[in-house]
Amino acid sequence: MPQTSIETLSVIARQCVAVTCLERFCLRYQINHPALSALIEHVWAVTKVEPGTFGPWEQGFASLPISGFESDWPEDICRELPRELLRTLKELVEHVVETSATTWYGNDLPATKRQLEIVLEICKKHGVPAPELQRYTQLHARIHGSWGPPLSNQELATWRALVLND
Repeated sequence: MPQTSIETLSVIARQCVAVTCLERFCLRYQINHPALSALIEHVWAVTKVEPGTFGPWEQGFASLPISGFESDWPEDICRELPRELLRTLKELVEHVVETSATTWYGNDLPATKRQLEIVLEICKKHGVPAPELQRYTQLHARIHGSWGPPLSNQELATWRALVLND
């Protein structure tokens, strides 16, 4: 089977690969915090975004304690996370969110690829296995400005299961 490249994945698929990496990182280092869980759940909701529902989803980041857009996280959250991993975790979260955010108002597909490559490199550096990209391919990946179609509930369940096994 030929290797799947990032370029062939929809933006939704790229975002799901990135958030899978974040979850695997958290599992690897036993990081569990409600603020991270809320961000992860919100990022996974990208799988249901369509052109008419993008605005509310994008605006939802503003209500999260950790959104991936701020450099300073709330101090109470930082105190509860492993100090030696905090800088890396912040960097990882930022690049996970930017994997799709680079296209929100400009359709910068090359930037989504660069962001996902950074996510994959952080994971590799920290011994976190990258998911197999071919598991995230979609038949109509180029529709909606290369965002691809929303996932069915079954597809979403399948992709979410890839956090634990490929």
